[in-house]
Amino acid sequence: MGTTRFRFSLQVLSLKGMAFDDMVESVYLDGEDGEFELLAYHHPLVAALPKGDVKIAGHDPIPILVGIINFRENRCRIIAQIDPKFKKYKETWDI
Repeated sequence: MGTTRFRFSLQVLSLKGMAFDDMVESVYLDGEDGEFELLAYHHPLVAALPKGDVKIAGHDPIPILVGIINFRENRCRIIAQIDPKFKKYKETWDI
């Protein structure tokens, strides 16, 4: 019998484009008071993110310089200034 894995929608966006958009099991983030993890159905959250990595379970980390996170109704959106060395955008904005 299989194990049910709870997932949530995660988007990581910057002024350059969409760095990540998929369903995930967890994400680790650097916060003002240290690292924290978000799982499916987390309590609603809005927080500032300092320089660090967005560590997504089963995916490569995304280095950010600064950002903000919103988790609500099992959807997580991170809007960040992504390190210029990051080149794996899923989609870039045509602006």
